[in-house]
Amino acid sequence: MNSTLSLLLVFLSQFFMPRHNAQLRQLKAQIAILRARIHTDRIILSPAEKAELIRIGAEFGHEINGLMEVAKPATYKRWLAQMRMGRPFKAVGRPSLTQELRDVVIRIGSENLLWGYMFHPG
Repeated sequence: MNSTLSLLLVFLSQFFMPRHNAQLRQLKAQIAILRARIHTDRIILSPAEKAELIRIGAEFGHEINGLMEVAKPATYKRWLAQMRMGRPFKAVGRPSLTQELRDVVIRIGSENLLWGYMFHPG
């Protein structure tokens, strides 16, 4: 019984593995095409996207060499170490201004026309 089950599992894996590998190659080819259309080498991921990549990477032991297309493997490993140390991911870039502060800047600029600010709503 056990050998029959093993034989069945080997047969099924031989049937599904090439298809699975072809699907992975298809996804990687699509990523490569999209990367070629991006005019920058740097893709900035959100903290949620980083956490999702690490969660998926845990399913195969974080062996990401040859798989990672949106970040370098060293960057992924840095994210992993950061997550293991319990440090949350921070958003990259300058924080956005509040609407109140934007309104103040527009009001001051509108009141002081000699500063060269011209407000065009739209």
